[in-house]
Amino acid sequence: MKGVRVVARAFISGLVVLSAACAGEGTGLDEFGNPLTGGGGVDLGATFSGIQARVFTPICTQCHAGASAPLGFSLEAGVSFANVVNVPSVERPELMRVKPGQPDSSYLVLKVEGASGIVGARMPLGFPPLPAEEIAAIRDWITAGALEN
Repeated sequence: MKGVRVVARAFISGLVVLSAACAGEGTGLDEFGNPLTGGGGVDLGATFSGIQARVFTPICTQCHAGASAPLGFSLEAGVSFANVVNVPSVERPELMRVKPGQPDSSYLVLKVEGASGIVGARMPLGFPPLPAEEIAAIRDWITAGALEN
């Protein structure tokens, strides 16, 4: 029985060390368990860097990347901001892809919401619609001025 207790203690000690090494105390994670790219425990969901990390890079760059990006519209990190903010949409040139302060006049929002008046299909094409929380974060970012941060 003593041997079982020793093995059990060693196992529990190993789990404690392993969980501390992997999980930490939870700082640096947003409410979805995703790492924050900034600091200070700030939720970056409604910032450009948060949108890049949670939407553009993992979802949109499945198609919108490299030289073959549709309509030349790359959403890769490092070029996406310059490709979306105050840039006319190719499909609806009277609308900016992102018009700072005006999410309802931003073609990006119309495309991810599947609004009437868009050309083509709702984005992301071939994937499930973005969750309402992600669309709200994009809207909030645009409403706040669509800053690059």
